[in-house]
Amino acid sequence: MTVTDPDDRLMRATMTWLRALLVPPRRHSWLAGWRRAAARRARTAVEEALDGDPPPRFTELCRVFRLRPFERDVTLLCLAHAVSTEIARRCAAMPESAGDAPTFALALGLAMDPEYDGAPPARQATMTRVAAVPDWDALAPDRPLRARRLLELTQPPGRPLISSALRLDERIVNHVRGHSHLDARLATLMEAAPADPDGQLTASQRGWLDAALDRLQRLSAEQPRLLVQLPGGDAATKRLFAGWLAGAAGLALYRMRLEHAESALDVPTLAALWNREQHLQDVALLIEATDPGLLLTRLLDRLCGLVFLDVRDPLAYDDTTLVLDVARPTPDEQRALWRQVLGDGGDWPERLAGQFDLNAGELMEALAIAHDDSVPTARVGALVWDAYRARARPLLEGLAQRIVTGTTLAHVQLPEAERQLLEQVRDQAAHRVRVYDRYGFRARLGRGLGITALLTGESGTGKTLAAEALANELRLDLYRIDLAGVVSKYIGETEKNLRRVFDAAEQSAAVLLFDEADAIFGKRSEVQDSHDRYANIEVSYLLQRMEAYRGLAILTTNMKSALDPAFLRRLRFVIAFPFPGPAERLRIWQGVFPAAADGNAPPGVGALDMAALARPSLTGGQIRNVALNATFLAAARGGDVTMALLAEAARTELRKSGRPFVAADYTGWRAA
Repeated sequence: MTVTDPDDRLMRATMTWLRALLVPPRRHSWLAGWRRAAARRARTAVEEALDGDPPPRFTELCRVFRLRPFERDVTLLCLAHAVSTEIARRCAAMPESAGDAPTFALALGLAMDPEYDGAPPARQATMTRVAAVPDWDALAPDRPLRARRLLELTQPPGRPLISSALRLDERIVNHVRGHSHLDARLATLMEAAPADPDGQLTASQRGWLDAALDRLQRLSAEQPRLLVQLPGGDAATKRLFAGWLAGAAGLALYRMRLEHAESALDVPTLAALWNREQHLQDVALLIEATDPGLLLTRLLDRLCGLVFLDVRDPLAYDDTTLVLDVARPTPDEQRALWRQVLGDGGDWPERLAGQFDLNAGELMEALAIAHDDSVPTARVGALVWDAYRARARPLLEGLAQRIVTGTTLAHVQLPEAERQLLEQVRDQAAHRVRVYDRYGFRARLGRGLGITALLTGESGTGKTLAAEALANELRLDLYRIDLAGVVSKYIGETEKNLRRVFDAAEQSAAVLLFDEADAIFGKRSEVQDSHDRYANIEVSYLLQRMEAYRGLAILTTNMKSALDPAFLRRLRFVIAFPFPGPAERLRIWQGVFPAAADGNAPPGVGALDMAALARPSLTGGQIRNVALNATFLAAARGGDVTMALLAEAARTELRKSGRPFVAADYTGWRAA
């Protein structure tokens, strides 16, 4: 914006008025009467400019902050001082000034009008005052000049308030002169949230938002602050909802992370600056509070206007206007959107809708891939799948470890019954959308829509290998949860850490692997102190989240008896991994070395006696270690992988677990 004619007219009249008043005493005293008359004429021009049609921005400022006439005059004096070096020089020449800055004493002196006050009422009716009647309350802490931070008051130690320097805040100067921007102190803490077009909202979301907007509009005239809580872990949808509601109310949305504000500004200053801002322009605020506490409550108590609150759980805050459930498009809407994007995409629309829970705006990003002429139509769905799979990875980085392998179910050697259970896990994860939505089970089941599988058995029997295979067969990322980073000795921290993991996993469409699950899913104990009580709460929380988790979660343990029975009852699958028998060991040995067809098989592998290798009782993990270590021995000695080297590697492997190397068991290995 630029300075308009009404603004310019007011500034010219103000400069003329102040030139007539800012004259040091006893200088040209014979002109004093003439100057007072000139000040009255200029004052009339100021009043006319203030009441102009259209009014200047300064008049609107006075109306918004409800300034009294004398408060308005003090603000005009400080505005002229801020934009004119001439007024600054004239102020410096006045004895009441503080350097070149105006003071309250100077403003009071300029407003004194003995000629007017001494005239009879009939004469006063024909006269104009040189300034508004002095108001001693103008600088009171609860009056707008200070409460709204319009003026900066500099009061050195020992200096009385009346003679302290006054300066108009830079944000106010720029606003009056036509430059609208966020206060610099707020700009370092906040960022403008982009406006969200209606095209990013589906019909179901618009229905929820229309109802929320109707309630806000009915309450806006009654309450100085409208607080809308947005609970849940879906930050993207919260911003979408807040942006739409703010836009529908004609407001620009700014968002602020609470932890950033804590170290930058004290709560009263932050609240005062924001409250002033929402009077100067049409704005709303979204506070992202990952760890709400006393700071947030103190801030909310001071804020006014429309405020959105991004929290994980609803706060018990008495002045809450609305708690708005944040929901993404329904599965049917997402399937329809994917069909719109992919066209004739086979079963990919259904698969994508079932795996990735997206807003319309996020989903439309796939248009760039779908409309790429260089991509064959048959491959578009797969490319979009991989693109969204990679896009979600940063959400879980730092919370869990991504495992990347080429393992498939063909590499997992199990008895037929257990193999069929693994295949059922894969098939249920792949077809859950068809069963839940097309066949109507989602409406019947309020919980338990996630798929959980517990893999039990001795160490090395292939549990983690099976998890890797399932993730690869489903074309999903596998994340191993780091229990050392999740379990905390501090009360309540384990629950918070797990909540972060599950919230991120919901959006990243990952397969979660809880290795050594008995460490965290153990039996609930008898309550003897507060730590026992919170430990039980953590297990209960896990039971609920595992049931609600919409993806695939895999747990492994070699201590099934240590798990909580209530937890076991709620698992979809429990698959035992037995110690491999001769037939399974033979298949493991046959597949443990790279195939000769790949051209990368270690030398000598083709001469190995696989039947003899399968006789000793070794787990799959031990077999892989023996094969790998023997290959390293062969590479170091420049020869082939032989049975003797495998026996040497087996001896080392058994020593790790304290098992004896019984030579009779390895007779067929021709070991020395």
